[in-house]
Amino acid sequence: MEKATRRQSKDHNSRLVLKTIYGNGQVSRADLARSTGLTRPTVSAIVAGLLESALVSEIGPGPSAGGKRPTLLAINDDGRHLIAVDLSGDEFRAARLNLSGGITTRVGLPAAGLRGDAALDAVYRLVEPLLTPTATPLLGFGVATPGLVDPQQGIVRRAVNLGWVDLPLRERLEERFGRPVHVANDSHMAALAEYTYGDPPPSANLIAIRIGRGIGAGVILGGRPFYGDGFGAGEIGHVVVDPAGDLCTCGNRGCLETTSSVRAILKNAAAADRTGSVLAGDSVPTWPAFIQAVKAHDPVAVDVAVAAGRHLGAAVAHLVGAYNIHHIVLAGRVSDLGGLLLDAVNAEMHQRVLPAMAEATTVRFTSLADGRLADIVTLGCSALLLHRELGVV
Repeated sequence: MEKATRRQSKDHNSRLVLKTIYGNGQVSRADLARSTGLTRPTVSAIVAGLLESALVSEIGPGPSAGGKRPTLLAINDDGRHLIAVDLSGDEFRAARLNLSGGITTRVGLPAAGLRGDAALDAVYRLVEPLLTPTATPLLGFGVATPGLVDPQQGIVRRAVNLGWVDLPLRERLEERFGRPVHVANDSHMAALAEYTYGDPPPSANLIAIRIGRGIGAGVILGGRPFYGDGFGAGEIGHVVVDPAGDLCTCGNRGCLETTSSVRAILKNAAAADRTGSVLAGDSVPTWPAFIQAVKAHDPVAVDVAVAAGRHLGAAVAHLVGAYNIHHIVLAGRVSDLGGLLLDAVNAEMHQRVLPAMAEATTVRFTSLADGRLADIVTLGCSALLLHRELGVV
């Protein structure tokens, strides 16, 4: 193995110092030297460069250890901005964020039914309002899309709902906007957001399952997204859990998305015998109406919700058996179902895996608060960009 060049060592040390400042919140130069193992002159030189680039700022004196009070350093949140793009729903959404994940500007664009070049043109139109010149430099773009995504090449290998096959999305966006672009799957970005901004998990491994219009899981191994050899790790939405179930858009029957997605839950509620139910009527119930019915202990709504939870629990059991990861998080609109869904998921999971493995596994809802839950994919894009461009998460 070749020795690292002087430039590579300098870049590594600079990222190490920046990551230490980012992780500690406030830290002195002396503490940086102790934490990183670098010499004080090296730390001082790196900090000088970070101050000049406006990535770091001096925030005032810290407590004295017996001598002169040290000057504390912190990340300058507005030293850079970044743009996160979420293409996972019927509305394409984008936001401009600062380095701490704070959202400064949001934009959205209806995207239901858009496919192929029309969907790509919508992405261009979505982003352009966020590129108004400001005094804050733009770090780049983080983009999350459904489907199979090669995150190293920035190529969307297959996104059925968007009609994209082998689309070089990173290349297209970099050519158009002249900024670094990083592209990944939306469920993996949700998992990265939970790992980065949620309650600290007990280990560096985590699985986050996002349930909305579709269903997908993101896998974090050793603190980093695990994509799999073909970039499909976590694609549980099209795992068959009910062989006699409804036909799925993928061509199979009884995929998890046909039993436990929001769309499937409402469809199954509409197909049930609603005689005497608060959901009685000819139309498909709305999600708020279904949630209210569950909270009122309506038997039809409860049965449909429990069935969805049990099918989801079967998929969770597959993940537990395959990965043996002890920390599994559910995110998305199904969190509105609360303990009823969670109990059904856990009950089914416990029936399908070794008891010792089931007992060691915790399944819970995301720890991101309501406001941040809606932005879970956006925050994941932010974390990806911070890692790729600055190495701080």
